[in-house]
Amino acid sequence: MEEVLTATIARAWWERDHDAFDVVHDLTTYHSEAAGAVIRMLAETAPDGALSYIGVAILEDLSMDADYEDGPDTTLDRLFDARLEPAVMFEILAGPYPEFLEKWDVRERFLDIFTAAQMDALYDWPTHRDHRLVLDGEGFRIEEQSAWFDN
Repeated sequence: MEEVLTATIARAWWERDHDAFDVVHDLTTYHSEAAGAVIRMLAETAPDGALSYIGVAILEDLSMDADYEDGPDTTLDRLFDARLEPAVMFEILAGPYPEFLEKWDVRERFLDIFTAAQMDALYDWPTHRDHRLVLDGEGFRIEEQSAWFDN
């Protein structure tokens, strides 16, 4: 499994390579113990401003897979397993719909990590939709969406 956890495959995933997509999907779906490492690797190789896509393509899928399998939703556990900086987790969590954030109890689980204003920003989907949501001190800022999303 170590071979598939390479930066090369992660970069290929970001370049929308189908084989890399399959590797990442198989790891996160069938080897949940590897999901944290996969998330970390994807975060480390992400194009500038594209971290929110991990929230959509990986976290939402993990959650939907748990629902489909009628099992526990350990999505946030996998995100914590990635051992990422708060700013990186914030941008990742800016991707999923607020319904997922509610389901995962993000307000409670990130209570000691994000401020109330930052938490409100994550849940304010209409305001940051199609934009980049970034931690900024005790607050946040909204930036233009990454050109990566245009490809």
